[in-house]
Amino acid sequence: MKHKVIIFGFIIFVLSMLAFDAWIFSLAFGAENRTDKTIVLNFDDGPRPAVLKKLLPVLEKYGVRADFFLEGDLVSANKELVRKMHDTGHRIENHSWNHENFKKLFREKGAEAIKSNLNKADDAIFKATGRHPRFFRPPYEEINDEIEKIISSLGYTVMKLDNPDINTMDYADASKHRPPEILAERVKRLIAQREQQGGKFSHILVFHELMLTTEALKTLIPYFQNQGYKFVRLDEK
Repeated sequence: MKHKVIIFGFIIFVLSMLAFDAWIFSLAFGAENRTDKTIVLNFDDGPRPAVLKKLLPVLEKYGVRADFFLEGDLVSANKELVRKMHDTGHRIENHSWNHENFKKLFREKGAEAIKSNLNKADDAIFKATGRHPRFFRPPYEEINDEIEKIISSLGYTVMKLDNPDINTMDYADASKHRPPEILAERVKRLIAQREQQGGKFSHILVFHELMLTTEALKTLIPYFQNQGYKFVRLDEK
């Protein structure tokens, strides 16, 4: 009787392992063959001409169009570059006039100062591209519900670092002089976690205009394209 119990237990164990392996395989196979896998590349804090000289050819090589959240004062100083970015299919979005902390600005000067800052940046972007931005990402992620309502009243969609945005932390890597491989592996891991734990296959990657990021994207873009991901802009989601 004891031997029968052991044998029965072993059979149950084997069947359980087979079922678990089949479940893992179905997850992996299903993810690999999904048709809705998308990645949006967002870049904050530009335009930075020295970085864009390297970054834009990488995006062009792989046929990727991205969203650039730019500062209005820097747009005014680099109109021709920004116009070229727009004309080649990238979208220019609003990241404030001069990267000011909006919570501090609102606390000290009120709602009109927020509107003035946004409108000034909007005007600079329109003069460079002939198009008004639709999306806004707050500098330093400093925003609250009241400020968001003010921004939304101007017709903007406010982007924040929560689902579905992924903070890649590339600026932290750059400040610590880490190799681009660390950033690339983190991005792969973050996307895998979102898909395995939350079943989410549409991702917005928030980067900055950095040389480190440019190097990481040289491997990340072809890696994800080979995995069946489509790179789209925010307005194409």
